[in-house]
Amino acid sequence: MHAAPLDNPRYYLANFDTLLDWVCQCHSALLTPRETATVNAISALPEASRALLVRLMMRKGDHFELARLSYPEIGDIEAASLPLTASFEEALEDTSLCLRDTSLPLESMLALSTLPRLKVAFPMLPRAMPKRQMPQAITALLGDIRPRPLHEWLGEPDTSTLTLSLGDLPERLSLMYFGNLRQTLSDFVLSELGLLRCEPVVLSSQSRAFTQRWEVDHYLALEQLRKAWQEAVSAPAPPLDNPADETRADTHGTHKESVLKLTWQAIVATLEDESLGGKHAESASDSNDRQAADSNAWLTQRRDRLRFSLARDAERQGWHHEAACEYAKLDKSGHASRAMPRRVRALELSSDIASAHALASERLARTDIALDEQLALERALPRLCRGLVLPVPKRRKPAATPQITIEVPSLAVSAEAGIYGVERAVAHALATPESPVFYVENGLIPALFTLLCWEVIFAPLPGAFFHAFHSGPADLYRPDFVTRREAGFEACFASLHDGSHTATILARHQQKQGIQAPFVHWEILSQELLTLALDCIPAAHLEACFRHLMTNPREHRAGLPDLIQFFPHREHERYRMIEVKAPTDRLQDNQRQWLTLFARHAIPALECRVQWQAAEVQSEEAPHEKAPGEEASSAP
Repeated sequence: MHAAPLDNPRYYLANFDTLLDWVCQCHSALLTPRETATVNAISALPEASRALLVRLMMRKGDHFELARLSYPEIGDIEAASLPLTASFEEALEDTSLCLRDTSLPLESMLALSTLPRLKVAFPMLPRAMPKRQMPQAITALLGDIRPRPLHEWLGEPDTSTLTLSLGDLPERLSLMYFGNLRQTLSDFVLSELGLLRCEPVVLSSQSRAFTQRWEVDHYLALEQLRKAWQEAVSAPAPPLDNPADETRADTHGTHKESVLKLTWQAIVATLEDESLGGKHAESASDSNDRQAADSNAWLTQRRDRLRFSLARDAERQGWHHEAACEYAKLDKSGHASRAMPRRVRALELSSDIASAHALASERLARTDIALDEQLALERALPRLCRGLVLPVPKRRKPAATPQITIEVPSLAVSAEAGIYGVERAVAHALATPESPVFYVENGLIPALFTLLCWEVIFAPLPGAFFHAFHSGPADLYRPDFVTRREAGFEACFASLHDGSHTATILARHQQKQGIQAPFVHWEILSQELLTLALDCIPAAHLEACFRHLMTNPREHRAGLPDLIQFFPHREHERYRMIEVKAPTDRLQDNQRQWLTLFARHAIPALECRVQWQAAEVQSEEAPHEKAPGEEASSAP
């Protein structure tokens, strides 16, 4: 599966044919007879007509004005459109791929019309009226706004439109090929331009995201629920039943919240429905089918992600009891370590402090608790005890992260010198020729992990890769990502014990340069940085960081310190990580987790608090690094 060369004027058609051939080869059993007939009809079209159809599928919307379509590589648009509007199955009605001059609702007519054109068509409207006011104005003017062809709306007899009548088939075909709705045919073009370089992975007919039609339906249904909620949140408040209340902001706000909550409840109820996405009740009752549904961890992951997002939004709306109920359903999911502290907080805010306390205490007593969950619950437990008038348990004091304070020029002054951002200002201030500082944030440690374990990460396991345009395995953030590859990861970590990891990482850095990969930002990984890191960071420290990253890649890929400083001429502590905090900043939870891990494994790290230099301080003076308790100095 390779992208078509861009010197082919109809490259997009060749790419679509590649997609269509793959779907027909691997997913034909997942298409209905009607969809199969439609695909066959597309394949049988003259090339110019197929090219026009693909062009329309790649554009936004379903309605297009014929006269405004111009593609030199297609030629006569009118001639190319004729096969698209012809019926491809005589025995059935409405089997054309496109409709000619179909009736359009007001919104679609407005989307196809420019403001000057609307003013000509509706001269009774004020000439200064902006387009955003046109829907209400035209409704008031005409009264009857039933759908009609564009030429009737505008009074232009020669105007003609084409409307795609493929339903969700284009979306369904793209989903079955890519395994997601994020990627499009544009990825073929990016690959051909060299802007998207992917690791070659052996694909077969088994390399597919879906094995049953209901799985595709389920995915699309989840996406519809996600979009429905986003639209509900961003939509303006619906009109009140009593127009007299329109001027009262409190009434209007309460009304919108009430409507929003009803929408949220309906979406959550749909999420619980076993027939979500059209899965038939008779198949849902079959035990084998139930096991198949449960075993599709990939779809379960998407459902859990949507549930977590809905629970979090419920918290933001103040629906704490409802949020706690949704978080409870994530206890066995990959979101468990994030959901549990939020569930405890939601219970507390819903005034069920006793349940929150009992849950936090039970979780903290477990030996297998994740570090991020542990830190969040340890912070909440004293507050819950005070709410119940219980003795506050003594918290195990985490090892304190060393702090320094440093004075640097203001951001404006630093920018004048070509130094942008507080992190780079601190790096510039601390660096010496013998002790260079690099601004890496989350770009070093996770990248070293990927480079070391490259072959394991890109192993062609079932459900990991569906197509050639990937940036990593599809199951990267699934709970079983590590367990499925455990032997491979342990073999990689064995190289940390015998020292061969250095040669492996350096070789991969050269061989894989520019290829899309999880956690790797090639622009950060200079040869100098990589050489110093492998020379100065002990293998045991790398292993501790890698194992922490693996416990929850989605969460632990972030929160690492901003800077790393190397001391290659020292015998001990030849590096240190530095978390930079401006005067008004504070440590985030994911940063605390990494700092706690560093303290447990004696990994050198410190927190650098920034103070802005006084205006009178000379720019050429070296900044003063202070240990805690030392008074600030700003000598002239």
